[in-house]
Amino acid sequence: MIEEKILIDLGLTEIEAKTYLACLELGSDTVQNIAKKGQIKRPTCYVTLDNLFTKGYVAKIEKKSTTLYAAEDPKIMLNKYKEKITNFNDFLPYFETKFAKTAKPKIKYYEGKEELWNVYTKIVFPSKEIYFFGTNYQKINKIFPNLIEYWAEHFSDKYKISKEIVSYDEYGLKYLKKNACLRPMKMMPKNLPVFADSAITENKIFIISLDNLFGVLIESEDLAKTYKNFFLLAWQSALEIKEIV
Repeated sequence: MIEEKILIDLGLTEIEAKTYLACLELGSDTVQNIAKKGQIKRPTCYVTLDNLFTKGYVAKIEKKSTTLYAAEDPKIMLNKYKEKITNFNDFLPYFETKFAKTAKPKIKYYEGKEELWNVYTKIVFPSKEIYFFGTNYQKINKIFPNLIEYWAEHFSDKYKISKEIVSYDEYGLKYLKKNACLRPMKMMPKNLPVFADSAITENKIFIISLDNLFGVLIESEDLAKTYKNFFLLAWQSALEIKEIV
């Protein structure tokens, strides 16, 4: 019965649902008749009716030497359920905070140009803050000729790149000269080559091998904060454009 399942979904046991439905159909009646209607053993029906009475879902009616039971307004059940939802919503921020601290990082592997493009454009670029580390302009421009233009067209007005450290080579220097006026940018020292591109957002780290066309996306706020600090440490050693030219 669908109505029985609905009551069970609201938190009643199967026996409680059968008993409550029997009360609804009979109006006020004796335990014997309620048990018969609900196809429940009488001793079980006594206990179940007491439970429903305690929950406020049935009423007791004392009539001479007999006790009758009647279903309360179903809206009472609905209101109690709504109250539980409200209470849960009130504490949801607390639960989410606890979950965020204990949740395991989500790690996904991506391979090929299309998958890497989608991570850049659909996950990394729309982030509130982005720290790019080890940008190899020559390789990125070769593999994704329109990636930087795509960023400029779709995201530059809404989202800002917080900082960027590019790899040391002539292409990186040209890229640095062209864009250093738009955002904070520096270049890695020549003696510290970087062999992978990285993007750090507020809660994700994306590490890409442009030579082998694969990437790993790690979703973890704690790890992202840690790698952001690593980035800021590297930023202190990175070269400003005036130190290169």
